[in-house]
Amino acid sequence: MADSLRSLADSLRRFDDQRLERLLSARPDLLHPLPHGLGALAARATGSLSARRALGTLTAAELAVVDALAVLGDGASPPQIAALLDAPNTPLAAHLEHLRTIALLWGEDELRLVRAVREGLRSPAGLAPVHAEDPSADEARALLDRAPAELGPALDRLRWAPGRLEVGTGDLADRLLAAGIAVADGSALRIPRSVHLALRGGRLLASFPQDPPDPGGAEIRERIPGTRTAGAVERALDAVRVLDSVLGWDDETAPGVLRRGGLPQRDLRRLAADAGIQEVTAATILQSGWLAGLLGHDGETWAPTADWAELWQHGPEHRWAELALAWAHGDHLAVAAGEADATGTPRALLSEATRIDQGAARRARLLRILAAHPGRDLPEQGLHAALAWWHPLVPARTLARDVRAVLDEGAALGLLDGGALTVLGETLVEVLGADLPTADARLTEALVGFAPAPVDEVLLGADLTIVVPGRPSPRLAALETWTEVVSRGGALTLRATPASVRGALQEGRDAEELLGFLREASRTPIPQALEYLVHDEQRRLGQVHVGPARAYVTGEEDAIALLLAQPGAASAGLQRLAPRVAIAACEPRMLLRLAAAAGLSPLADGDAGAQALRLGARGPADGAAARRSGGEAVEQLVRAPATPGPSALLEPAEAVARLRRAESGEGAPSTVDLLLEASAAGRIMSLGIVDGRGGIERVDAVPLGVEDGRLRARAASDGEEFTVLVQRVTLD
Repeated sequence: MADSLRSLADSLRRFDDQRLERLLSARPDLLHPLPHGLGALAARATGSLSARRALGTLTAAELAVVDALAVLGDGASPPQIAALLDAPNTPLAAHLEHLRTIALLWGEDELRLVRAVREGLRSPAGLAPVHAEDPSADEARALLDRAPAELGPALDRLRWAPGRLEVGTGDLADRLLAAGIAVADGSALRIPRSVHLALRGGRLLASFPQDPPDPGGAEIRERIPGTRTAGAVERALDAVRVLDSVLGWDDETAPGVLRRGGLPQRDLRRLAADAGIQEVTAATILQSGWLAGLLGHDGETWAPTADWAELWQHGPEHRWAELALAWAHGDHLAVAAGEADATGTPRALLSEATRIDQGAARRARLLRILAAHPGRDLPEQGLHAALAWWHPLVPARTLARDVRAVLDEGAALGLLDGGALTVLGETLVEVLGADLPTADARLTEALVGFAPAPVDEVLLGADLTIVVPGRPSPRLAALETWTEVVSRGGALTLRATPASVRGALQEGRDAEELLGFLREASRTPIPQALEYLVHDEQRRLGQVHVGPARAYVTGEEDAIALLLAQPGAASAGLQRLAPRVAIAACEPRMLLRLAAAAGLSPLADGDAGAQALRLGARGPADGAAARRSGGEAVEQLVRAPATPGPSALLEPAEAVARLRRAESGEGAPSTVDLLLEASAAGRIMSLGIVDGRGGIERVDAVPLGVEDGRLRARAASDGEEFTVLVQRVTLD
């Protein structure tokens, strides 16, 4: 069977449907657009960009096998790979099978890497690229045998070092050059690959990384059983409380939107300080709410979306489940906010700047690593080492940030406590692969089960304190709007102050309703000092009335009356203050348009009016959302990214069915498909290339690959490679 395999396309044609589905699931970029047939699929799989993406999904063990194949060359056998890796008893068959399934190699007894992978691995396992002047294997061993004894310690250090060396200030470089162990390579030294392999004793690696390293960590011990669970529940509910409170922004406190998108760092610091939490905690909660589609903006300020208003009808447990799932499935890192990007610009929270490629996949892997070691507090270094085994090609700095993000952000949502999952985090890991409704229900149920039952009574103190002896019910949570928070924990302690009561009254809350509620909820009478405080502040209220107004109108009584009768007057918040004066809650430019529509001749008044007149001539910005007016909420037209759900794109099973139908001759292949098929078969095609004047030049060439809308091909006449836009290629 092995001899009959001539190409990757032949290998794919031997796959059954389940194996093809596994290929497309592992490499979803091959699905869009779906190639016409398996030959075109094979050609797309060998593209350099797609192959690099697939390499990024390999574990350290699988990458070691690929490195060995890159060193051995085409036609290598499994025993040769085992010998080079010094892993005779290691089950390499499973790794080879996986690499075949994801179309990075093909063959059975004679194995071949796809061309893009081989060309991309110029320095496998740290070895230098092959050069024509490199000594043979026998010559390399002879060079090492003749090496001076004083080079022994240096050679020990170089054995597993990279094959390219920076030249130091000592004479070691001269001695290595004189011994033939290294050769000059520009400003550096290069150890020839054959010499380096001989120095390593014919082995590619010091040891084969068959399994991920144990992250270590100490066993978790609780002095009081249940404290970790109680703490996790408290942090989870606190996350919901914080988001509830920040989404109560008014016109004065709502944070603005940066010109490039996102939340200003100063607003993040202010929100964290107001909530009494760390910046990373606030960033995590806000980012999760944004990813869940609960937070959006109208181009000017941030505000809750319609989804949040709908979610408010459910309990806090359900709102927390939405936050946890959005965090788990999102590629954004809250800890990246404020960091400089490649251009030196700080990354803004609630923007695409905090999106990290494959961040969600590595987060899920870290969560599974934590779940595989229950009852242990895993150290950061151990998690880093374990994650590096699963993602060996990701830079160490990126992995370190991933680990720190999971530890800090997971703790903010009650999913982690130190280096261990909480009971809520364990539930999250169990539902990572489930559909969103199922995962949502399971997480909600978990928090409901572990959270204490809400209490609906208070204890009143003569020092104006109000103590909720447990988790407050939604009804009691409203007391926070009348008071200042003294402490949280097993009980919530509040204190009524003149400023807090005055602020609640100014927002329109009813004093007698508060006192009646306290009489109902308290087991003891209301302290006289509290009643006096509330009544005194109520008496002082209303000495001066203040209301919102953004524009005013003056004119004759008849003109004002005509303006008030216009259909848009109510939505503009227009109301008469005096016979010749009216005010409005809208911008001046809107009043100018309203007056013009009424047949009046408005005149802009003052600097602000002049500005409004200039703006009014332009008209409102297209797609701008309605701003808050008084106590009304903004209707969000600019939405936040929704929580990732089941893909609306082509599913692997359906894609396989279409590929099978294409293989049977159904449908007509596109130009791209024909080019891909020729690329997979190495077949010469007659290409028509449209020049800049509309003429067509005929070229016989072998297509080498099609990526990003460009064809790379090799001319049959002289072997010269060229690249051309696919849209300029005709096959007629």
